[in-house]
Amino acid sequence: MKKPAPRPAARRLKRKPATIGSLLDEAERRLEAKDVEFPDASALWLLAAVLDSLDDPDALAERREEPVGAAAEKRFRKLLARREKHEPYQYIVGVTDFRDELMEIEHGVFVPRLQSERMCDEIEEWAEGRKRPRGGWRIADLGAGSGALAVSLALGPLAPRRVWAVDVSLPALNLVRRNARRHGVEDRVVPLAGDWLEWTPPKPLFDIIVAVPPYLNPGDEIYLSEESVRWEPMETFFGEPSGDDLLRQLTDAAALRLRPGGLFACQLDSEQIEMIDEHVNGNPEHPLTIEWVLADEDDDEDGVLAVRTG
Repeated sequence: MKKPAPRPAARRLKRKPATIGSLLDEAERRLEAKDVEFPDASALWLLAAVLDSLDDPDALAERREEPVGAAAEKRFRKLLARREKHEPYQYIVGVTDFRDELMEIEHGVFVPRLQSERMCDEIEEWAEGRKRPRGGWRIADLGAGSGALAVSLALGPLAPRRVWAVDVSLPALNLVRRNARRHGVEDRVVPLAGDWLEWTPPKPLFDIIVAVPPYLNPGDEIYLSEESVRWEPMETFFGEPSGDDLLRQLTDAAALRLRPGGLFACQLDSEQIEMIDEHVNGNPEHPLTIEWVLADEDDDEDGVLAVRTG
């Protein structure tokens, strides 16, 4: 009896290589299914980290047909799995974009927000029409975190003499040092361990004081995103004994340490504007005058800029 011919070995179909476009599309779908914030930006930044393109993640959108190697694809999927758990993508890739400059960031340090970028813009615009102080601008950045504001102001048109980046967190101060070195302004940005303005005497020493304090009050947890509550340090959100109290204390302390005509820029919640306005402009003895309030594109107020009179 004739033996049947052996069956041909099954051919394994060669898998079509992933492309930048296919990975971005897949990532966005997966992140949207998990209700992750900013799924498109997250996908771009994660893939940019894998492809060494963090300097310009948006450029990946023009490279959608470009194939991605198997090793890079595997690394990307590991990062994507972390993002699916709502870990902020800035912590995952280790940097954040602040005014078109990359700032290093890590767990335990607050991720700087768009409101702080607008505050820097406003400070520079305010200073533009003013005479440069003899020796250069002297700036104190309170609650400096990663140093994004301090470094950005040092890089900008102010070209300050010195920016003191103040924080109680030693990991944050280490980030300040790294970001200052990264951008070549370590000669102007001085990391300083301190609790707001208690480290300096109540004398007119500064031309500009900028603060992003923990301005939330007890009970305001409901306004925070799931990501912030789970991943960011809560002490950077909630003031002691309350956000309102801390804002009043900071405003008073800044007034004593600003030179005449100096600027105090402070981030806060829109519902606190009336309170701080009454505390400052409602008191004829207060050295500061609130001259304008920052608002975002939706006209939500989120910061005050006060000038020291006299």
